[in-house]
Formats: sequence, C-alpha cells, structure tokens
Amino acid sequence: MALTGLQIFKLLPGGKKQKEANCKKCGCPTCMAFAMKLAKKQIDLNKCEFIPDDLRALLEESNKVAQLEVKFGTDNKMVMGGEIVLFRHDKKFVNPTCYAIELKSSDKDFDNKLNEITSYSVERIGEEFKVDAITLTDSSDPGFAQKASQVAATGISVILQSDNINNLKLAGNRVKSSNPLIYLQNAQPENIIELAKELNLPQIVSAATIDELVELTSELIKNNVKNIILNLKNKKYTKNLIEKLTIIRRAAIEEKFEPLGFPVATFLSDYENCTKDIYHQSLWAGALTCKYSNLVVLKDFDPAIYYSLITLRQNLYVDPQKPLQIEPKIYSIGDVSKNSPVMVTTNFALTYFSVAGEIESSGVPVHLVITPSDGMSVLTAWAANKFTGEIIAKAIKQNNVEELIDHRTLIIPGYVASLKEEIQEELPGWNIEVGTCEAVDIPDHLKVFKSQLITQ
Repeated sequence: MALTGLQIFKLLPGGKKQKEANCKKCGCPTCMAFAMKLAKKQIDLNKCEFIPDDLRALLEESNKVAQLEVKFGTDNKMVMGGEIVLFRHDKKFVNPTCYAIELKSSDKDFDNKLNEITSYSVERIGEEFKVDAITLTDSSDPGFAQKASQVAATGISVILQSDNINNLKLAGNRVKSSNPLIYLQNAQPENIIELAKELNLPQIVSAATIDELVELTSELIKNNVKNIILNLKNKKYTKNLIEKLTIIRRAAIEEKFEPLGFPVATFLSDYENCTKDIYHQSLWAGALTCKYSNLVVLKDFDPAIYYSLITLRQNLYVDPQKPLQIEPKIYSIGDVSKNSPVMVTTNFALTYFSVAGEIESSGVPVHLVITPSDGMSVLTAWAANKFTGEIIAKAIKQNNVEELIDHRTLIIPGYVASLKEEIQEELPGWNIEVGTCEAVDIPDHLKVFKSQLITQ
C-alpha cells in the first residue's frame, strides 16, 4: 500500500525534529506540506536534500507496480491487470475482467457462430457492450491462420491458442496488426522467449502449480519477457481454484512479488466441472470475475448468460466512491406533447435507465425531470435530504416545465409519498400524484394516468 502523508512526515527532518526541519529548500513551507505532496505524487522526492535512505527505500517499495497491465486487440482496446487492491471497498478495481468466447478453427458452424458473437450488442445503464474477445483455438487444421484473419477482420479482439508453435507464428504474423494475445499451450520457457522475440506480442503462459508458475515467470523476467498473462492449468484445482487465484493476487498486491505480478487468465474448458452446462459456466465465470481472474474464456456463447456477466462486472468495476449519475435536466422520452405526463426522479444512473426503459415500453411519451441528487437512488437521496420538495420544485422551475405542458400534474416516486404536501406548497396550483414504488409497475400506471387525462 502507498505511504500516507503522515507516515512520510514522521521520517522527514520535521517529523524527527532535526535542525534541517522546515528548511523550505524543497519549495514547501513545511516538512508536513512536502510529505502531503509527496504522498499524492505532486512533487519529486529529490526536491528534499535530506531524504533519509530508509524513507527512500520505503517509497521505492510502495511505488513498485503490484500487477502489470497487459494490453491486446486493435488500438490496445483490451486492458487487463493494473489492480492495486484486493477488495473494491479499499479503493476501486481498475480494469474490468475480459470475457472471451472460445471458437475452434475446425468448427463446422464457424461462420454462423462468429457472426452471432460479433453481432452481439446490448446497452445497459448508458453503456454499450459487445463480446470482448474471441479465443480462436487451433484444431490442427491448415486453415488456422486463415480463420485468424477472418476473426481479426471483424474488429473483435483476438486470442490465438495452439499447441503448435509454427501454426501460432504463422497466424500471429498474419494478424499482427490487430495485436492479438497468443497462447502456446504446454510451452517451455525457450518457446515463449522465441515467440516474444519474433512476434513481440502479449502471451499467456501456463503451469500446473503456483510454484511452477513462479519458476517459469522468474526465467522470463530474467530474459526481459514481461508482457505476459498467467494461467494456472490444473484440473485437480477445480474445487480450490478460487483459493489458488487468491494466493496469486495476494502475493502480487500485498507482497508485490514480481513473479506473480501479472494478470491472470482462466480457460473454463480446462476444468470439467466448470463446463457441465452453460449455467455452470455462468456461475464459475461470475465467481472468477470476483476472485481473481482478469481474463475468463467461456467455452460457449449464450446471450442471456453473457448479459448476466456484464451486469455483474459493471457493478464490480464502478468506483464505490463515485456513483454512476446522469446530467440533471428534463428528458423527453418518446414523442412528447403538451398533454404528456410529467415524472420526476433522481440522477442515479441505474434509477434513470430503469425508469426510462419502462416508460419506453409503455408507449406513453413522458417528460422526465431529473434532479441533482449526487448519484443517489430515490430513498437514499430522500434520507440524505438530496430529494426534497424544495429540490423537486426548483428542478421543475429551472427546466421551465410549465411552458412544455397544458396540465399541472406531477408524478412522484411512490417511495416518497410523504413529500406530496411539501411539493404542493412549493408548487402552488400543481396536482401531485403518487406514482409507483417499483419501475416495473410504471407502464400500467401510465396507461391509467393517460386515460384520466383524456377524460378530463
């Protein structure tokens, strides 16, 4: 973990109350000010002439990269590793787990499967998601390199897997501009070094045990081969795979143990219990997303299962100190008119997209007013006084809602029904209607509301 400003200060002349304390030669008024800047990496360590050797050593150790980043794919769009904590609440997770789908080069339905995988696209909470990568597995057929070109041409990130070094070289050279990730199964150190020199591409390296991984990566580090991803390949580890991956991550993050300071890949097809059916794959991929695989290769593609993994990953890789939020303003959903209902909710992204999605499915156009609520959900914002009658009324006025409609009815979330009278005091002449508690009930409520407007 990085040193805090106070920890640094205690080792500076100011903390030790030496005669050089607060000399100002570094450009800071005090040793404490210098320590705080140094902790935030806002000043060069060598600005201080009196840095003791023990502090210099501690800073070098604390600034050492715990887990290297590895990039692959066109324009290096897939980034793995670079993690700095074991648990998200300590700070945040950095680079989302990459999900790849395995596709054999000899698959009789290759073209259709490739098209299904590459055409998959879904939007969730304002983000568009596609399949991250395809792992093209060499089936010992002469068409491996040609299939590699076919996959790369779609623009998707490619992982090339083969047990034949010559096939891998041929395919790797053919799609080198796409910066594929390559994996020579059962490779010896000299094979990996040879591929690194010839192709200069990121590689997956595997071993049956953690000790063997350490031995392998230590040899690679000596030969300056560090653009690698680790793969623990041992069927005996199925029951305690998570435990083994935790040991690797802990060694990297807490001990900064260089031989294990790399991203980790897991091929579900390496473990029989992981691929009994698509549901087992989903469960294992979800568990490995949490602890601690940077790359998970699924044996089969199922859109519903992939969506569930995206949902999990998106939740895990959100900064817990910065909730997803959208711009507070009025959103016109559908072909709105002056008779369209007016609804209000907070600017928490998940709340907005859930509500907006249900409004769209109802077929009833709505003016949706979003209040500034620091990215909190309705009940949380209400409890924190971020979603009050005054705030809601202010949003209505600032967005000139009255100019957009002929009626004066505002629908509020059911969970804050207690705000009804307060809002009416802030918005004289308005009728405040209590809506649904759950977004899923919005379509039925809107249809009833629309029919009431028509009869009026």
